[in-house]
Amino acid sequence: MLPSLVIIGARLSARPLLKSVMFGVVVLLLGGLEGIQDKYDHVCTIGMALKTLYNFDQADFDAFLNSYDVFDTPQSDSGDEVKVNAVYKVLVPLMSLGSLTKYYIPPVMDADKVGFKYLNHNQVLFEQQVGDTLKVGPGQVALDIGCGSGFIANTIQEHTGAKIVGVNISPEQIATARAHAEKSGKLGKLLDFQVASMNDPLPFEDNSFDAVYVMQAICYVHDPIALMKEVRRVLKPGGVFSDLSIVTLDKYDAENQTQHTMMKNAQRVSVVTTFRPRQVYEEACTVNGFELKTSKLLGAADMTQAATDYFTPLGSIIAVFNKVGLMSTSVMESMDRMNQYAQDLVQGEREELFSINYWLVCQAPL
Repeated sequence: MLPSLVIIGARLSARPLLKSVMFGVVVLLLGGLEGIQDKYDHVCTIGMALKTLYNFDQADFDAFLNSYDVFDTPQSDSGDEVKVNAVYKVLVPLMSLGSLTKYYIPPVMDADKVGFKYLNHNQVLFEQQVGDTLKVGPGQVALDIGCGSGFIANTIQEHTGAKIVGVNISPEQIATARAHAEKSGKLGKLLDFQVASMNDPLPFEDNSFDAVYVMQAICYVHDPIALMKEVRRVLKPGGVFSDLSIVTLDKYDAENQTQHTMMKNAQRVSVVTTFRPRQVYEEACTVNGFELKTSKLLGAADMTQAATDYFTPLGSIIAVFNKVGLMSTSVMESMDRMNQYAQDLVQGEREELFSINYWLVCQAPL
C-alpha cells in the first residue's frame, strides 16, 4: 500500500502532508543514498519523472514502442532521427526514475565506488578526465555534439572554466538544458544550447571551437567520415576531439548467431541504432587528417550491472502500480523493454564482444 503513495504524490504533489509521505516512502525504496540532500534530490527527480509519464498521451507511448524498429533496421535517414526522438521522449523520464539525468553508463573511475548510488560519482570523474583531455580553459569554447539535457556540459564547464556549446536533435532536451543553464546564470555566457543534427552541416563558422567532444552519441551519425569532416572544419588547428564510442570489438563475429543476437538485444536496451567496428571511427578521424592519440577499451560491465540491479526491481514495482490501476500498462511495457535485454549488454561487455565505452581521442593538425 505504501509504494502507491509515491504515484499519488506525483499526481497530487500540492498537498504538503502527501509530499512528506512520498518523501519517506521513496527514501525507503532508495535506501543507501548518502546524505539527506542526495535523498531529497533523488525524490524530487523521481516525482517529476512520474508526473511527466502520467501526463503523456497514449500516442507518446505508442510512438515509443513502435519506433524500436529503428534499432533493428536503421535506414540512415531523417526518419531514423524522428524515431530516436520518439524513443528518448519516453526514455528520459523512465531513466529519471533512477536519477539518470546523464544518458550514459560511465566506466568505473573509482574502484571503491561501483554501486548504482555511485553512478553519478563515476560520471563526474570521467567527465573531468575528458575535460582535462580537451585541454581547454577560461576564455576558450568547446562543442558538445549530442549534448542531451546539458548536464555533462555543465560538469565539464565547471571543471575547465571553458564555455560549452551543446547541440542535440531533441527540442525537449534542449529546452531542459537551456532552463537549467538559465537558472544557474550561465546561459549565453558559459553554456549555450541549440537544436541541431550531427547528420547535417554543423551550424557554426570555421575554426569556432578549441575542442569538440561526443559522449556515446556518435552511433546516431549516418556517415562518420562526413561528421569528422565537419568537426575538422569547426575545430581550430591543434584542437582535440574526444569520443566515447559505442562499438563492436575484435572478438565480435557477425557470423556467430549467438553473438549477433546478443548485440541486437544490447542495441535495444542501450538505445543504439548501430554498433560499428571501432576501426570505422578511427578511420573517420585519420582520413580527415586527425592524429589518433588514444584508442582504448574502458568497458561498462560493472556499472551496467549496477544499473540493471536497480531498474529490474523497479520494473516489478511499476507492475504492481499497474495492477492496482495507478500506472498505465504503457509505462509498465516501456520499463519492461528497458530491462528485457540488459543482461546481453552486460555479457557482451564482459566477453569484450562490444562496448558502450570505447574511448577515442585525436588531435587536429596545427
